[in-house]
Amino acid sequence: MDTGRLTTEETTYIDNRIVDAVYAQTIGRNLFPVFTLPNAGIMTVRGYKRGKMSAARISLHGQGGSKDRTEKTSFDITVPVIEKEFDIEWRDLEASRGSGMPIDIGDGEDAARRVAEDEDKLLITGEYSGWRACGVEGLATATGRNTKASAGAWPANSLTDLSAAIGELEADGHTRSNAYACVLRSSWAAKLRALVTNTAEKWTNVIKDLFPAGIYVSDSLYSSAGLTTSALALELGQDNFEMVIGRDIETRKTPDKYGNLECVVREVVAPRIKRPTAICELTALT
Repeated sequence: MDTGRLTTEETTYIDNRIVDAVYAQTIGRNLFPVFTLPNAGIMTVRGYKRGKMSAARISLHGQGGSKDRTEKTSFDITVPVIEKEFDIEWRDLEASRGSGMPIDIGDGEDAARRVAEDEDKLLITGEYSGWRACGVEGLATATGRNTKASAGAWPANSLTDLSAAIGELEADGHTRSNAYACVLRSSWAAKLRALVTNTAEKWTNVIKDLFPAGIYVSDSLYSSAGLTTSALALELGQDNFEMVIGRDIETRKTPDKYGNLECVVREVVAPRIKRPTAICELTALT
């Protein structure tokens, strides 16, 4: 039996389990629209941070142009590979084929989860102190993002803090309230599940109307200094930021001389932040 050669059914089973493991864990993919590159060989892509055009004209006859171009500042984005290796042993393959049971793909699912963790850190935070990521900026580290200091004492001040963060977005013209989303670490989300004093209402229900696009919980959120005391208020939209994909999640499988399969889960992705003012980092939560 050639254990180095997978059947179509075995290949499909492994690939589906890996993809399911990644998608079950990632939060960033819920926030970022996708921009697909022509191929995975492209290592850098150009981005543009957009300013504002001059004001429109109001006149009686509509004559006299006011045409100009949006101010754009170009920057290059590195598109890195995220990968993690695992093995499928030849005896596990033989056991599966002999019994009709599915292949043991537990190591592969764990590898996929590790890739998903790094994908989320890259998208939601980007490179921060203590974690190198080819200099890529994510939502929490994007140059030009809004920041707002927390009033502290969560959850009592959570509504005040998050409303103030939305105010920063609105001040920069990000007024699509139906596209507002929030990202919190699990420790801060837990505080919001407490009851409001002398009521049966949870703080989560108090703030949820602020964020029609969702409240997301991710421990991949860090400050640029690696702190865990921040939250994000966002206006979602491809005009604001997107996930650049050179190669979506895949599993490479190569037989070794023993008939084991040496496998790697990998993807080629990066965040592209076009309008950092669509992000407000709420800092110094207590």
